[in-house]
Amino acid sequence: MKTPAGSRGNETAADIARQHDPDAYARAMARRPDAELPFDITAQPPDLPVMLDTNFYLRRLQGKLAPDLAAFVASRRILHSGVACSELAISAGILDPTHPATPHNRKVVLDMLDTIDRTDIVAPSAETWAEAGMIAGILARTQHLAKPKSTLTSAEACCQEGLRRKLINDTLLFLSAREQNAILVSMNRRDMDLLLRFRPDTSVLLFR
Repeated sequence: MKTPAGSRGNETAADIARQHDPDAYARAMARRPDAELPFDITAQPPDLPVMLDTNFYLRRLQGKLAPDLAAFVASRRILHSGVACSELAISAGILDPTHPATPHNRKVVLDMLDTIDRTDIVAPSAETWAEAGMIAGILARTQHLAKPKSTLTSAEACCQEGLRRKLINDTLLFLSAREQNAILVSMNRRDMDLLLRFRPDTSVLLFR
């Protein structure tokens, strides 16, 4: 397990956040080509556990995982992120009770959550929360998600807030994988490309 940020004694929450200097990021980060991103299963470190992004669970439910990816994950110990479990539980709770498809759709999600033992669920540490807040804030600003509410319609403001929440969740998941020394398996190419600029030592496997 990698040592969490801020775990060396008398550091404060601000010390943890200061690991990433906001002033060093003044403009949007350019996207990198796929050839520079970790899509290669064979290049992954041996024997590390995996942590699954929410999109992996959903693709598996849809039967859309590539055989080599499914085999790779099956060969590793799986750490289930509390962040991903929360996002999955939201998708079950938000369903309209009056809709005829809800019982089936909710059961599908809950049946999947039933396969996850609580002892295999890991949560972000307090240090990770502080670091994630700084990174997500920097990215929200540089990726144009920090527009003043006075300049937005109510719908645009709601959308911006939702994208910020998604960004903090993605950052928590990313840093949790680093903290657990696990490989994060994700199809979120866009955000993982950005997050790897902050912590390039994090093991990530991207898939399409």
